[in-house]
Amino acid sequence: MTGIASRQAHAGAIAAGALIAGALVCAAPSAASAREMRLRYAVTVLGGVSLGEIEMTAMLDRAGYRIAVSTRPYRAAQLVGAAEQSGKVEGRWGRGGPEPRLYQANGSWRGRAYVSEMHYPRGVPTIRRQEPSNEDREAVPPELIRGTVDSLSGVAGMLKKVAETESCDGSTAIYDGRRRSVAVMTSSAMVQLSGQGSLNGRALNCGFTVRTIAGFRHEDDREVARRPLKGSVLIALREGGAFPLPLRFEVETRWFGTVAVQLAGPPVAAE
Repeated sequence: MTGIASRQAHAGAIAAGALIAGALVCAAPSAASAREMRLRYAVTVLGGVSLGEIEMTAMLDRAGYRIAVSTRPYRAAQLVGAAEQSGKVEGRWGRGGPEPRLYQANGSWRGRAYVSEMHYPRGVPTIRRQEPSNEDREAVPPELIRGTVDSLSGVAGMLKKVAETESCDGSTAIYDGRRRSVAVMTSSAMVQLSGQGSLNGRALNCGFTVRTIAGFRHEDDREVARRPLKGSVLIALREGGAFPLPLRFEVETRWFGTVAVQLAGPPVAAE
C-alpha cells in the first residue's frame, strides 16, 4: 500500500494511510481509465475514533501514471504530533513494471518538517532533495537501492497486476530516500460485494506485510524497527477497463495500533 515508506509513514497513522491508500488508487493502464479521478477516504482507529481524511487523485494511461495524495489529521492524531502530509509520483510502465520518474513527499512530525525528492536517471533512485539529512540514520547500501521503487509506484504495479490477473501475489523492493523496505502481497479470497451500489460485484481480499531491512535510525530499537507491519485490503474488481477500486484497508501502525481506511464516497472526475 506518500504509502508505506517514509519516517512519517512509519511513525504516524495518518501518513501511513496516505502512502498506502494513495498507492492503491492505481489501476491498469487502459483507455477507459485514462482520466484523472479523485477519491476520499476516512481514517479511523478500529473501534471508531476518527483520525482524519485522505484525498488522492490518480491518472493512468497506456504509457504511464500520475498519483497525488494528501492527508488532513483530526485532533486525535494531532495530539501525538501528526500534521498534514502530501506526496506525489509520476512514472511510466516498463517491461518489468512501474518505472518512476519523480517522487516527492513532504509534511511534518511533532513540529519538524520533512521533505524528500527523488528522481531516477537511467532507472537508479537518486536523492535530489532531503530535509533533514540522513545523518541520524545508517546509510542504505547501494546494492539495496538498485532495482527499487517508491511505495506509490510499487503498489501501482501491484494494482495493475490485479486488473490483469485478478491476483495480488508478489513482492516489491521499496526505497524512499531514507530507508529500504520490502512489501509482500498475498491473495486471500475472492468475495461477492453487496450494498455497495454500482460497485456490487466481485472483490479481492489481499493481505500484506511491510518490513524495513535497512536505513535504521541510530537510536532505533532494532527488534521493534525490523518487525513487519501487517494489513489487508479489499479491492473491488470492475468491468469494461475501469480500474480496480480499493474499498477498505486495515494496517498496523507503531502509534495507533490497527487503523482502518474506508472509502467515503464514489470516485469523481478531478477538475
